[in-house]
Amino acid sequence: MALLICRTCPRYDPRETGEFGRRLSAAIAEHPQARHLHVRKVACLGGCPDDGVVAVDGPGKARVRFTGISADDAEAVLAAAAAHDACLSGVPPDWEVPTALSDRVSSVTLKRPAIRTPHAAGAVAGQ
Repeated sequence: MALLICRTCPRYDPRETGEFGRRLSAAIAEHPQARHLHVRKVACLGGCPDDGVVAVDGPGKARVRFTGISADDAEAVLAAAAAHDACLSGVPPDWEVPTALSDRVSSVTLKRPAIRTPHAAGAVAGQ
């Protein structure tokens, strides 16, 4: 399971400091439950022009993006990451989005299942 933090937020800040990612990462690192969490700082999560963007994601699960996040939301973000991790689908109705974040879900991206073509299946089977 991964927590993705935008390192370019706020992208449209005239100073382009990227301070959001540094502050949130530091706030999350202070929590003991964060040690089991894979945090990735990514260039952009596509939440612009709303800044303060994070996403929870995992293999075969929906990616859920939140906007308007600040370092003060670190505990709620960690709770969301844990709940998403425990859910098989990652789709918000299947796990409880923390109340502090429920109105900040900005995107839910469902992943397509892997498609196996006959040619690919034969190559795997050695045919």
